[in-house]
Amino acid sequence: MFKVPPCCPNPDCDFHTAPGPSWFAKKVYYGTKLDQQPVPRYRCKNCGSRFGAHTFSPTYRQHKPTVNTAIVNLLCSGVTMRRTSRLLGVSRRTIAKKLKWLGNLARAAHAEYLKKEEMKTSYVQFDEMETYEWSKLLPLSIALAVRAKTGDIIGVKMAKMNCHGKTANASVRRYGRRIDARLPAAQKVMREIAVVTTPDMTIATDKKAAYRNIIKKELPHATHAIHKSRKAEALPQAQSKGQPHDPLFALNHVCAKLRADLARLHRRTWSASKKANYMQDAIDLYVAYHNGHILGEN
Repeated sequence: MFKVPPCCPNPDCDFHTAPGPSWFAKKVYYGTKLDQQPVPRYRCKNCGSRFGAHTFSPTYRQHKPTVNTAIVNLLCSGVTMRRTSRLLGVSRRTIAKKLKWLGNLARAAHAEYLKKEEMKTSYVQFDEMETYEWSKLLPLSIALAVRAKTGDIIGVKMAKMNCHGKTANASVRRYGRRIDARLPAAQKVMREIAVVTTPDMTIATDKKAAYRNIIKKELPHATHAIHKSRKAEALPQAQSKGQPHDPLFALNHVCAKLRADLARLHRRTWSASKKANYMQDAIDLYVAYHNGHILGEN
């Protein structure tokens, strides 16, 4: 909490953008509903607006800000939303609202994180993983980019896709044909990679043909390193030629952690996302958790 309020919260007040010296007066204290801790209230000397010390806090107007950190830790440690609500003694609706709020905080924190100079890298691994919303007949694709040196997640975007294989016809009959949004999602991740790119950037992917055109369009200066499947390169004859066991290990390791740490991404689960936007919020929250951002503090 700040010692001196940064500005007047009234956007029409002159002190909102340029507060002068001694622009406010401290009036009284009030006790919070949560723990009755004294919180000072102020009055703007220009417009007369009254506000408290919590007005500029990210948790302003939240009834239970103390559970925010616990929600982050539980949801990013393989615990479902329903079990999180039971453990913390709050409703599932509260968890859903907190997830949306924390997802917005996570996206803002990640955008600032990518601007740091230490995030500059010359080698990135990119691929897609699949999951679903509500039913396996409603598949989702997750485009993911990882900084191989540290394992930090650079970008991740969720996209709807059409069902393929033996269940394709059943998906069309029940839900109709879906708009395949994998290409725009991959392009968005490439733009996030561009923020941390260096002139000698190399992007490593598997042999999916679509990646070549995406990289060529979004990052024309980057070198595209194409690797065979992990099984092919793990063969004894491949290892005898000096090839690595898994050239995309950093990426595959992060994908495995996502599967383990997000309940809705488990291979066999009853906690699948009921709505696709919840999936994006949960993944963005995990990106912040994985990269070490601090969210949800008072």
